[in-house]
Amino acid sequence: MEEALLDIKGAARFLGVSTTSLRRWTNSGRLACLRVGGRRERRFRLADLVAFLQDQPAQPHEAAPAPRAPDYVSIGGVALPYGTHLCGFYSTDKGRTKLAVAFLSGGLFPGAVCYLVADRVVHRQILAQLGMDQAALQREIAAGRLVLVEHAATRQAQQRNFEKLFVAAVAGGAHSLRFVGDVWGVARNLTRGDLVEFEQAFDRMLRGFPLVSLCLYDARRFSSLDTLRALHGHGDGFRYPVERWIA
Repeated sequence: MEEALLDIKGAARFLGVSTTSLRRWTNSGRLACLRVGGRRERRFRLADLVAFLQDQPAQPHEAAPAPRAPDYVSIGGVALPYGTHLCGFYSTDKGRTKLAVAFLSGGLFPGAVCYLVADRVVHRQILAQLGMDQAALQREIAAGRLVLVEHAATRQAQQRNFEKLFVAAVAGGAHSLRFVGDVWGVARNLTRGDLVEFEQAFDRMLRGFPLVSLCLYDARRFSSLDTLRALHGHGDGFRYPVERWIA
């Protein structure tokens, strides 16, 4: 999978600084960048920008990065650091809706984006329980704060789609992303080995974004071995009360 890169405007929005500062920092070697095309335009890896925020000390007489929003999402009173990758299990459609709504609630505000990845029928079931009228939901969708995603035909296409969505959100100024995915929608087209690889690739990708994610597994359709594999692939879940992710 190709690495996603931000242009100088997107990188400036991510850091909360001017493009002039970015040019100065890249020219001095303080911030890494790539040069692409005949015009040698700057492109930035998200990992380099995150490392800059965390580790690069501000130099005298230079503008320091603007203060950042908290590097976690609070869900049900639990602080989930960005990069958290959880799995949940449900045994009824109502249980799936309950878990998704609890994870997405409170995530619709300026600077934030919520993603709901599922079939259209599941979209409707979950949206109906978000506690918002139809007009308000449509406003959030139109504003790009609530993104409804359907499953792609292959895991590679799904991964590319997710990465494009996350990069576009960050480049547009989003600083907090929440992701809920109903795994059965993609798993039914994959071998179990492909599903494991899909989750592993997603886990590596999400660490570079201000994102927390919840992958929902249908206990009626997955075997006990599948469940064990899911738990192995979502080690973050062991840090939090397990009853929060079962319905």
